[in-house]
Amino acid sequence: MFTHSLFLVAALASVSAVPFHGPSPTANVLTAPVGGPPRISLANKDKGDITKAEWAAVKSVELHGCVPDAHITALTLCIKDCGSKDASLSTTSGMLTKEMLSMIANLPAGTPFTVKVAVRDGKNKAWEVPDATYVWRG
Repeated sequence: MFTHSLFLVAALASVSAVPFHGPSPTANVLTAPVGGPPRISLANKDKGDITKAEWAAVKSVELHGCVPDAHITALTLCIKDCGSKDASLSTTSGMLTKEMLSMIANLPAGTPFTVKVAVRDGKNKAWEVPDATYVWRG
């Protein structure tokens, strides 16, 4: 009888000891969902505010999603000037140029800017990637 009680207690303890597989409170959570087709990530964000400190640490535009060999073949940063005309700078990789970094760093606080990319994978398949809009907070 005592042996059966020990087995019952052990079985109950193993059921209640099943770990919870939710997100860790210390995990670095992206604002974008995990998985899916490629999408833009700048300063680990898919949209929203960009501060001066975040911008100083950015060297390139990244892609997130489940296409491991996706890469940026064209990158354009766009802003609207005071006459509502588009001003933009482009490059053929995900690396931000000095001019791009300077253009955004010199914007007035509260100015939105858009990141546009062309993306291909290792098999040269083009992927449609939505533009991402950020707001410069300076």
